[in-house]
Amino acid sequence: MRTWRNPVRVHEGFVVDVRRAEGSAVAEIVVRAARSFEAKEIVVGLFSLEFPELAELTGLGAERARAFTKGKSRYILSNGWQSWSFAGELGRRERVLPGLVIEGLNTYVLRPGPREGRDEVLSHFFTRMRIGESRIVAVSVGPGPNRPGAPLAFRIDRHSLAMAVEAHAGGCSWREGDVVARIACAGMEGVFAERDLFRSLFAGDGRFERLAFLGSDTGTVPGGYESWYNHYTAITERIISSDLAAIGSNGNLINCYYIRRGKPTVFQIDDGWETAIGDWEPQPAKFPGGMARLARDIESKGLIPGIWLAPFIVERGSRAASEHADWLLRDKSGRPVVAGWNDNWSGDFNAWDLSNPEVGSWLDATFRRVVDEWGFRYLKLDFLYAGFLEGGRRGGGAAWEHYERVVSRITSRRANAAGLPIAWLGCGAPLESSYRHFPLMRIGADTKEAWDDFRASLVRHQGRPSAKLNLLYTLGRSVLDGSVFVNDPDVVFCRTKGMRYAEKEKELIAAVARMFASQIMFSDDSEDFGGPAEIAFTDRVVAFYDRIEGMEFGAQRTGRDLFTVSERDGKAYGWINLGSRGVRVRDSGRWSRDPAFPFRARRLDDGWLLEGRSMTLLASSPA
Repeated sequence: MRTWRNPVRVHEGFVVDVRRAEGSAVAEIVVRAARSFEAKEIVVGLFSLEFPELAELTGLGAERARAFTKGKSRYILSNGWQSWSFAGELGRRERVLPGLVIEGLNTYVLRPGPREGRDEVLSHFFTRMRIGESRIVAVSVGPGPNRPGAPLAFRIDRHSLAMAVEAHAGGCSWREGDVVARIACAGMEGVFAERDLFRSLFAGDGRFERLAFLGSDTGTVPGGYESWYNHYTAITERIISSDLAAIGSNGNLINCYYIRRGKPTVFQIDDGWETAIGDWEPQPAKFPGGMARLARDIESKGLIPGIWLAPFIVERGSRAASEHADWLLRDKSGRPVVAGWNDNWSGDFNAWDLSNPEVGSWLDATFRRVVDEWGFRYLKLDFLYAGFLEGGRRGGGAAWEHYERVVSRITSRRANAAGLPIAWLGCGAPLESSYRHFPLMRIGADTKEAWDDFRASLVRHQGRPSAKLNLLYTLGRSVLDGSVFVNDPDVVFCRTKGMRYAEKEKELIAAVARMFASQIMFSDDSEDFGGPAEIAFTDRVVAFYDRIEGMEFGAQRTGRDLFTVSERDGKAYGWINLGSRGVRVRDSGRWSRDPAFPFRARRLDDGWLLEGRSMTLLASSPA
C-alpha cells in the first residue's frame, strides 16, 4: 500500500490522506476534521488537487496525462445534484447555464450555494474526465460503509483540469478526527471498466434485495402502468378503474411484456388524486370510493398498487399550509421559502422544515395511512430536493442530516400491515443522499409527448419535460444503473393518439429505456389502446427487448448530439443521434443488420448516414 501525505491543498480545518494499493488503479482520498469544526457556510471547501497529482494517483501514466491536458476532444462529466438536473459530458466550450426569468425553475435543479464559474465544470456525487476511451473517475463513497455524510461536489478547471472538492454541509458539526468524506479516484479504459468500478464501490449493502418482489432478483426489469403521461391531473376513479380493467385485455406493452408472462407488474396512480399538495386525502368528487378500494381492486388483478406523493412540499392554498404554518421552512426574514413553481399548483409552492419533529411524525402518520390502511405498496415520492433547501431550521443542524433522518424513517417501512413488501421510488431527489434509501430512482427529467418544450427551452429550464433532455440525462447517468440505483428512465410511448412523435423517436425512447436503465413504465390509455399501428409498434418493441435480453450496453458521447453504443461482449455496436439532422459516421464494415434492432441509417461507401432523432444498432454477425 502506497501512501501519499497531503499531495493536495487542504482547506483549513481538515487533514487529508491518500492511499492506493500497489497494482490498483483506485486511489482513496480520506478527509478528516483536524479539530472540532462547525460549517458556517452552505458549501465548505475540503481540498483541491492539481491534475498531474491526480494523474499520478490514478496511475494514468505520463503519455495519457499529456493527452488529457492537450487533447481537443476532451469531455468532463457534469452530474447535477438531483434527478432533474443536467447530466452529461461537456466539451471544452460547453456550459450548463442557469434558467432565465422564473427563478423558481432554478430552485428545482440547482443546488443551494455557489454556482459554477465560467471556467469551471461543477459535478455532484461523481465526475469523469475523458478523452477517447481513457478516463479518470472520481466518486464520493461516504464517510464509511453504510454511513451517510454531507454530499460532495467536484469543481474542475476547464483548462488545467485541477479538481476542488467541496461539501454541502452548512450547519454540520464535526469532532476532531471525524471522517468527513471519502473519495475514490481511478484511471481506466472504456465504459465497462467504469461500470465495474461503480459496482465494486457500491456492492454489498443489500439495497436491491428490497426490490425482489418486483422481480429484480430473477433478472426481471421492474415495470408497469402509470396514469400521468396521458391523463395528467385529470384522473378520476372511473378513468383509473377503466384503465385497470383494460390493462390485461389487449395488446398493450405492459400486458405483452409483463402480465401475460407472469411477471410482477405495477399499477400506479399519479398526481391528481389528492385534495391538494400537502393534503394527502382523495378528492371526494373524483374518487368517491376512496383509495383503499382502488388499491384492493389493483391487488385483485394480481398487480402491485402504486401511488404518487410529494411529501416535502406543500401548496399555499392547502389545508395543511393553513393549519401548520409554523411547520413551513422560512428564510431569515420569516417568509416561507419558495420551493419551486408549478402552474398545476397555482404557481409558487413551499417546503416543510424537516428539522421540526412534528413534521416527521405527521409524515409518518401519512404513510402509515397510505400503506397500512389503503394498501399501496409501490410509492413514488417526488420533489424530494425540497428537503435540502436553505432556510432557518428550527432544529438547527445541516440540511443533509435532517433529510437523512426523515427519509430513513419513512423508508424503514419495508412491508405493510398485511406483511406484503413495499418499494420506494425517489424522484426529484438529491442523488448522493438518497441511494441508501431509494434503490429505485428516477435519473432524468420528465419526458413528454413531444421532442421538446419550446417555451421552457426559451427560459433555459434544464429540468423541463422533454424527450431530448430525458434521453440525454438517462445516458449521462447510465453508469449508475445496477450499482447505485435501479435506474428509472420514465415512460415509453406506444400509442398513436395525442402524440407528436415520429415512429423513430418513439423507437429511440423505448430502446434507450431498456438498454441504459432498468424500469419500463407505460402511460398510454390502456382502455383506448389497440389500433393496428399501435399493436405493430408494440410487437416490435417486445421483440427488441427479447432480442437484447442478457446484453449490457454502454454509450459515450462523440459529437454534439451523437453517441456511440457498444455491447460488453461485442455482440452489437451502433449510434444514437439526438440531433434533428442526419450525421455521417464511419464503420469498418464488420457489423451487419439484425431485423430486431432499430435501424435508421443509409449506407455510404465508408459508413452510414444516420437519421436525426434515432438509433441505429448493428450486430456483430448476421442474425
